[in-house]
Amino acid sequence: MSEVSVGVLGCGKIAGKHLDSYQKIDGFDITVTDIQPDKAREAASKYDVAWERDPEKVLRDPDIDAIDVCVPVTAHKDVIETALREGKDVFCEKPLAQTAEDAAEIRGFADETGNMVMVGYLYRFHPAFELAQEALSDGVIGDPHYAIFRVGGRGSHRAWKHKSDTGGGAANEMLVHMLDLMVWWFGAPAETEGLWTDTILPERDIGGETVEADAEDLVVLRARAEDDTEILCESDLVSPSYMNSIEIHGENGSIITSILDQFPTSIYCNEPTGIYDRGHNYHDFSRVDLFKKELEYFKDCVTAESDPELNTLDDAIEVRRIIDSTL
Repeated sequence: MSEVSVGVLGCGKIAGKHLDSYQKIDGFDITVTDIQPDKAREAASKYDVAWERDPEKVLRDPDIDAIDVCVPVTAHKDVIETALREGKDVFCEKPLAQTAEDAAEIRGFADETGNMVMVGYLYRFHPAFELAQEALSDGVIGDPHYAIFRVGGRGSHRAWKHKSDTGGGAANEMLVHMLDLMVWWFGAPAETEGLWTDTILPERDIGGETVEADAEDLVVLRARAEDDTEILCESDLVSPSYMNSIEIHGENGSIITSILDQFPTSIYCNEPTGIYDRGHNYHDFSRVDLFKKELEYFKDCVTAESDPELNTLDDAIEVRRIIDSTL
């Protein structure tokens, strides 16, 4: 398969980021669609791609190889089921589903049809986090015993992000990224505990209008990994600007990192290990188009007709399970 034909369902903000990246990658043929046809028409004009008025036609078009799911999370399961049953591979924006039960059903659809589902946890493609994964795998800091994952943002961009019935809230928007990294680096946790869930800002000014928020804008969660590493995860939609930091501490040192390019990554060693000297070993990473990297990886999986080794369906199901069983 030299070219992958993709139907992008939903033409909101996240779809725009995908379409920006598709334009930078050779070998994609894109069709956009939305339940609001004007949005699809506008996106098609802006990105010079085809568009279709009826999303059902895109889902059932035999000439389309894969579906890129950019619709609200409450609609993920139904869209993914239809796409899989029509023989298409699926790229789904995070989180995979609104509930753990829906996520498990998606696994059943994928097993039944034999098609692939990849979930858009793009943090895994950042070089700082790739380096952290490598250092953990190589045992650079020894056996880890404590980690802190934090991600925050200001919210107030879209009303739906602060409404529970449309899949909003700090857990779906922010915490899932930290949980996905936790599962990647430490595996499924042996134990989880919700420490604090709150709506600190019950009113939001969005586009000059006051929106009553009922979704949580702060979540703090504790986990214990199978190797007994204690982990604290915090996410919020109340920070004045985007913030991310991760600390992992072990018997021989620490990994301190962030997706933010203005913050260096430090691998600190009590004793030299491999290529790492004693003390702080600093690494700087410039800004990376993570959407482009993950969509290139998706294309590779589609053309190879293989399930992804990164951003697996099972990991995404585990993230959903953690949220549902803890919060």
